[in-house]
Amino acid sequence: MLKKFSFFTVLVLSLLLTACGDGKKQSQGEPIPIFIEMSQKDTTEVLDLTKQYLAYLTDGRIDDALAMIKVIDGDSIKDVPDELRKKQESSLKMLHPIRYEIDYYVFRFEDDCVLKYSGILFDKEEGDPNPNKVAYYLKPVRRDNQWYLTLADSEDINTINSEIQN
Repeated sequence: MLKKFSFFTVLVLSLLLTACGDGKKQSQGEPIPIFIEMSQKDTTEVLDLTKQYLAYLTDGRIDDALAMIKVIDGDSIKDVPDELRKKQESSLKMLHPIRYEIDYYVFRFEDDCVLKYSGILFDKEEGDPNPNKVAYYLKPVRRDNQWYLTLADSEDINTINSEIQN
């Protein structure tokens, strides 16, 4: 009986050790995911950048505003390519809202944030069914402890995100 118990114990321990050793091991050179803690300072920095961007738009300083916008290219942050910049500039000049408002922002991680803002095209009376807002999205991204405003879908630099709202 003691032999059976000892054999069974050794077998169970062997299985446990084998099971523990079979887990996927991280090879050298593989990136380790790092999750950051977002602070009030991060929120303030992003909101200040966005307010400056929106102030430029409100003042009609579209070139200055677009100079603040970047795109993500792999692990790099780059200026908006000329063709996309021209599309953005054309869109912003065509509408030229009377003011802009930040609708909401969501911070998850330094590369997983979204900020929605609206351009108010005209003031309207209560009950007026005509749409008067255009919604835009930005993707704040932090690289090397600095925040950048990037296009909302800058993984695909051919995408411009906007929508008309009531």
